[in-house]
Amino acid sequence: METFKAVAGVFADINACRDFFGWVTPCILAARHQLLGEGHSVVQHRILAEREQIRHLENNIWKLQTSMPKMLDLIERVEWQSHKKPAAELLPHIKDAVYDAEDFLDEFKYYALRLKLEESKNSSEEHMHAAFLEFFKSINDCDHFNKVKEIQGNLDHIHYQSKDLRLHKAPLRFDKSIRPETSAFTEVPQIFGREKELKHLVQKLGVHTSKRGRTDDEARATELRVLPIFGMGGVGKTTIAQQICDDAKVKEHFDCIIWTCVSDDFDAKRLIKEILEQMEQDTTSDNLNNLVRKLACSVESKKLLLVLDDMWGDTLRNGGAEWDKFCIPLRNALQGSMILVTTRFYEVANLVCAGMKSYELEGLQDVVFWEFFKSCAFGSNRTCNDLELERIGKDMLQKLKGSPLAAKTVGRLLQRDLSRAHWESILTSELWMLEQDVTDILPALRLSYMYLPPLLKRCFSICALYPKDHKFDKEFLVDIWIAQGYVELQDASLAFDELVKGSFFQISAKSNYQYVIHDLMHDTAQLVSKDECFIIKHASDLDKIPSTVRHLSVFTNENVGCSELKRLCNKKKLWSLVCNESYNSAKDFSPVIDCWFKGLPRVRVLSFRLSRVRQLPESMGNSKHLRYLCLLGSPTFRTLPSSVCHLHLLKTIEAKDCVFQTFPECFSDAISLQKIKSKGFSYDKDHCNALRIQWTSDQSVQMMENQIERLPHWNLQQLRIVRYGGESCPSWLCPNLLPRLRSLRFDECMNIQCISFFEPYICDSDQADNLHHLEVLEILKCDNINWQSFVALPTSLRTIELCDFGYSTDHFVSCFRDLIVLTELEIRSSKCLSSIPLQVWSSNFPSLEKLHIVRCESLISVGVSEACSSNRVGAFTSLVVLYIFGCTKLLSLDEFLTPDYLPAVKDIWVACCDELTSLPVDRLHSFTCLQMLVIKDCPKLNTQMAEYLTAFTRWYDSN
Repeated sequence: METFKAVAGVFADINACRDFFGWVTPCILAARHQLLGEGHSVVQHRILAEREQIRHLENNIWKLQTSMPKMLDLIERVEWQSHKKPAAELLPHIKDAVYDAEDFLDEFKYYALRLKLEESKNSSEEHMHAAFLEFFKSINDCDHFNKVKEIQGNLDHIHYQSKDLRLHKAPLRFDKSIRPETSAFTEVPQIFGREKELKHLVQKLGVHTSKRGRTDDEARATELRVLPIFGMGGVGKTTIAQQICDDAKVKEHFDCIIWTCVSDDFDAKRLIKEILEQMEQDTTSDNLNNLVRKLACSVESKKLLLVLDDMWGDTLRNGGAEWDKFCIPLRNALQGSMILVTTRFYEVANLVCAGMKSYELEGLQDVVFWEFFKSCAFGSNRTCNDLELERIGKDMLQKLKGSPLAAKTVGRLLQRDLSRAHWESILTSELWMLEQDVTDILPALRLSYMYLPPLLKRCFSICALYPKDHKFDKEFLVDIWIAQGYVELQDASLAFDELVKGSFFQISAKSNYQYVIHDLMHDTAQLVSKDECFIIKHASDLDKIPSTVRHLSVFTNENVGCSELKRLCNKKKLWSLVCNESYNSAKDFSPVIDCWFKGLPRVRVLSFRLSRVRQLPESMGNSKHLRYLCLLGSPTFRTLPSSVCHLHLLKTIEAKDCVFQTFPECFSDAISLQKIKSKGFSYDKDHCNALRIQWTSDQSVQMMENQIERLPHWNLQQLRIVRYGGESCPSWLCPNLLPRLRSLRFDECMNIQCISFFEPYICDSDQADNLHHLEVLEILKCDNINWQSFVALPTSLRTIELCDFGYSTDHFVSCFRDLIVLTELEIRSSKCLSSIPLQVWSSNFPSLEKLHIVRCESLISVGVSEACSSNRVGAFTSLVVLYIFGCTKLLSLDEFLTPDYLPAVKDIWVACCDELTSLPVDRLHSFTCLQMLVIKDCPKLNTQMAEYLTAFTRWYDSN
């Protein structure tokens, strides 16, 4: 699925490329004709030459785009072999070349968006020509299209190198050297601190201290029972399973104990063959049906314990169909038979457990872990006369988090040299930097990473940009991943959830809304991203930054000065630069920010504290690739730089403590913007082009009107405005600028007086006919709207919800003209609406299915038109549900509740209408479709309802 998405994305880009050149070429050539004139042979020759150059450029970009799938596949294959030196040395060069290609295609995307914007604004051909020439010059040095050719050449070269090493066809799975096959026989002479867990697990297998025989629990067993043990790699799952198999009571309890190492290839036929071989059965047949039948016969007289060690996520494929197939013959075993499963994955444990609770195996407790660690570091006697070494060893335990395999890995390194200097060196080194064998802790944990889909690998590995114990907000990580292009907005939340399920993230003990990465998994992230991610913790780290670095962070309380931070501009390929919140320069940080914007042209994620910064630099517009901008601190800005309008790829501005009094005039050109968070104001646009604009604190009316007026509104389909304090709508809220708008909602906009979106319906009926696309209108708690200014609502409306929706509301009902597709109408909490005139209902609502009138305290009458009455045509021919609640002054529904007007009604609810004195009870039985009638808390109707019930009973009995 991930490969399909990647390839689909590439070919979508190819189609976009063809559209781009098919669209721009005529414009450019037309502009050149106009500029150079026509008829002269030299001019014609130049135009033909330019056409040929554009054709070559299109072809070269096409070649680059179509090379990407094989290069992304190559990264996957070489990563699987990176435990071998040739692959490990080549991998960073492959990634660097691919990332350069991604940068170029990203730049192409930027200019494509810019030209699309110019076209949408009906810009002149000269403007479009200038935009294209800027792109043309950015990729062209002395030789034609030098940048494209250079990138393509690098990709081709690196692919040839991988073919020479036979890496281009490397299998996408680990080999046995990394993950040796396990058996039921343990190599551990002594087990540390697992006595309690061992006893508990043995009991869960149905093995008790009494003599062998059927227990009550066994007698009740009707299905094959499965006990899964799950936990992080290296925590000791296989070891405890081996101890279970070696337990004397377990051996006595079961007739047969069989062990099979599943690994990453859950194949029912293979596993059934292995079980039969251990039962000394013939396995020459390769027919699955024969094998299943033979296994069913072999186990029918045995109480079986089957251990399936090291099960991986492929068990989940096809909804667990392969697992179900595997279990069929085993259900023939005697009652009390068990399957014991070990796995790293909670989802696998959850699939196979069959109602039995999974068991999570955690790290060793501190006291026991220290004893185990000493045995690894000092040998079997576990004694050391050097108290300083013991102190260093105890400090080391914090890094290892109770993991037995981690203790073995580090203990082996320490045992080589029992000098204090060597031990201090190991202590101060990151675990991922230490030399490790292929079966040590980080290679073991790296396997979990390797089985992630390619995009999730990148989502996880970029977390190495942050230090251990960093608390992550889901929303923040999602924004970062989207900014880097790893996931699309609609898939981002699911990607995060998948990493949580895989134990790559854990819920923080201090907050249910934040997540942390286990220290050993963080080491894994650092290991797999060591050439791409780097954290500056000390000033000396500036000289250690890898040449291929793409993601860089500054997490230090040391005095790293502005001059040192300016040096980061030498890292031209940076995609991320994050300066942590605690970093607070004593000097004006503006020169550093200006330097970064000028010197880091490819940066996509930028985060820094605004120390003594009062205005962001105009150089901000140089960062064409920028997607995510985080501004820390609490300054007040008059506005953003005008150059922000050139950031057509910018998606998020996170500035929760900053105040922007307004935005630049051309801010709407930031057409990819999805989110702004600043003090008192937020702007959020989802993947469905649904925009929510909200004010969360009091600001001046002028500031609110300035802010909303200049917000981007590109391609909106849904718009919701919340707590806006302005009196007028922004000028862009009109059908000709929002031609795709389908849903419009105002919440708590207390001062707004008129909704400009409806002006075309007032001023120009011919224009209005072409702009009837709005389907949903919701106006909630907007007390100052003057409905006297409205003439008609869009006839395209399908749903209308109105609550506390202004004054002159008696007039608003006259706006209901020809709403022939309206299906739902809800009117709530109107203090001014006193009547719904007779003429309103006439032929206006042929499609209305639901009508709710709620808490309209001044409403006295709901009538029907004389036209409807004389023609006996139903005004509500489709109405199914009528709900009237809390209309305390409503007097009568006699005219309205008539079968001729409501021929399809099924549910009628009338409640809390204190003054309602009359209902047409004599005709209620004539509603042929009526299924539910509720009359509640209408005190003046009690006598009439009693008479109705009596009459209805007589009618019912007679029919």
